[in-house]
Amino acid sequence: MKSMRRREFLKSTLAASAVGVAPFNILKAGPSPNSKLNIACIGVGMQGSSNAEYLAGTDNVIALCDVDSDWCGKQIRNRTSLHGIKLWTDYRVMFDKIGKDIDAVLIATPEHNHYTICLYAMRHGKHVYCQKPLCHTVNEVRLLTEEAKKHPKVVTQMGNQGHSGSSSALLRDWGQAGSVGPVKEVVCYSTKNYWIDKPVVEGSKVPETLDWDLYLNRAEMIPFSTSYMNREWIRYTHFSGAVGDMAAHIFDPAYYALDLRVPLSVRAEVKTPAFPGSLPRSGVITYEFGPRGDMPPVTMKYYLGDDIEFPRPKHLEPERRGIDSGSVMVGEHASIMAGSHSQGARIIPETAMKETPRPPQVAFRCKGRTHFDNWTLACKGEDVAMSSFDYAGPLSEIIVLGDIALVHPGRTLLWDAKNMKITNDEEADKSLFMRRLAPRDHLNWC
Repeated sequence: MKSMRRREFLKSTLAASAVGVAPFNILKAGPSPNSKLNIACIGVGMQGSSNAEYLAGTDNVIALCDVDSDWCGKQIRNRTSLHGIKLWTDYRVMFDKIGKDIDAVLIATPEHNHYTICLYAMRHGKHVYCQKPLCHTVNEVRLLTEEAKKHPKVVTQMGNQGHSGSSSALLRDWGQAGSVGPVKEVVCYSTKNYWIDKPVVEGSKVPETLDWDLYLNRAEMIPFSTSYMNREWIRYTHFSGAVGDMAAHIFDPAYYALDLRVPLSVRAEVKTPAFPGSLPRSGVITYEFGPRGDMPPVTMKYYLGDDIEFPRPKHLEPERRGIDSGSVMVGEHASIMAGSHSQGARIIPETAMKETPRPPQVAFRCKGRTHFDNWTLACKGEDVAMSSFDYAGPLSEIIVLGDIALVHPGRTLLWDAKNMKITNDEEADKSLFMRRLAPRDHLNWC
């Protein structure tokens, strides 16, 4: 069995302890283990309202916060467990007024808001669950990851929910045991992509129920448009990197099982160039990773979009259906295949699945039934957050580099992770996805 890395050792120590409590996860003041958390939910739109409803069933949701009261109202109309909870517009005002009562926050805003709100919450000592992708730009991811290290008692979690499942743990066991031989190739697939080929609607009037300034947060001021409303923001580079919608799930099996952390380069080939302000409808992103310990270099390709041909996974039997969302780790004599959220882990072909010895359990198995349960239990000192920012941060950098490659297609971009720089392409290094060009940080968002 391969020796456990420090993270696995710490997790195993917690799981085996008599009381199951890790001192670095206990709140300075707040609930004791086994009690309920007081949670504020920031960004209560489509997914945010569903997330808040789930948390209201396990803990106490004491505040909702959204910049658009009308949109929020429509989303919680049929979620009776959220009725009667005060709705705030500005998260900073909410913290000023009731911060002492808040133990943890859920953040499900558009991703261009994630960095500042996470930072604000952590600096106030609140546990943080942030939906994926973690941040909009590489430097936001890096800064947020470093900030999390300064608050060891704050439990963080990114919302790539498949990572807490038993299938994810099995994937790591297989990868660490070398169950399919050395893996030099990873192929990822997603037909789900967000793009636009129409100009932004101009001359729109800001609704009375929306605070457009708060919506933008630190992003550069641009005119309001109805084009951005009702989750359509995800189609525009000013707010979102479309790679991140599914890549946080789809990249995770190889990232976890093979310890992929820092790519050496990234390149994208696209069928049709992106419409200004959006990302392409489809493309193939290629990442190159160097060797890690005794593991060989890896080439990872991400086939993204609904109008390109996906290659059939190697080692998949002719009679079996191919894959349109998920990933395949190609080994020397067999492959490991997983669904979009790490589910359904299998070795292919099926004969290899049956013949491969069950690997040693080196991956931590969390107590929580769901990713949310894993986080709330970790906040109470009863579990370890599976996708804390020290884990999710490097994964998110890989994702955002893919966004940069898609808007600068046909170029091999060399990545210097230590200095956070694309070394051979000045234009790409100045991309919006590398860092916000003129953030409105003077407005004290965090």
